[in-house]
Amino acid sequence: MKSIENITQYTTIIKKSEFITTLIPCNEIEQVESLVAKYSKSDATHNCVAYIVNNHEKANDDGEPSGTAGLPMLNVLQRQGLENIIAIVTRYFGGIKLGAGGLTRAYTNSVADALKEARIVEKECVAKYRIDVDYHYSKKLSYLIQAKNLPLVDTIYDEKVHYILFLKDTSFIDEIQELTANTFTYEKIGEDYIEIA
Repeated sequence: MKSIENITQYTTIIKKSEFITTLIPCNEIEQVESLVAKYSKSDATHNCVAYIVNNHEKANDDGEPSGTAGLPMLNVLQRQGLENIIAIVTRYFGGIKLGAGGLTRAYTNSVADALKEARIVEKECVAKYRIDVDYHYSKKLSYLIQAKNLPLVDTIYDEKVHYILFLKDTSFIDEIQELTANTFTYEKIGEDYIEIA
């Protein structure tokens, strides 16, 4: 799956109107609404949105003439073969009307130019695990995780040490079993899209 690595912003001025494009990587359809609300500007003339997240696609013109903003933005994302991405183009009207063709070009180019600034990466869906070990084994396990270059999300210390990490290959769990003389616990706690190293 192709997506963007980080949130990317790009601004362009077209006939005195300011177009600010915000590209946001997003893996959960449930997060779309809050991310759109967070990155839309309440004082702007329009906040047009297009997204492709987990096979859900949507385009919104936010008051621009129908079909001149959201759909052209969505078309750019589709043509680039991108997924799990939200594009918001915030427009501050500069007083000169662009007409339907001019608006379509402006919104298309805003997203296309922002994508040139973004880092496009390949991502894959990988299982996320929590592995709990005694402090006695934490140094060895930390070393093993680092040596194998595994994507570690978090380490939590309480009565035990809890490692939250992504695992493509569960044979690593067998290694921990050996390392800890089978005194550890583990649980699959979900999955997420991560960049392919």
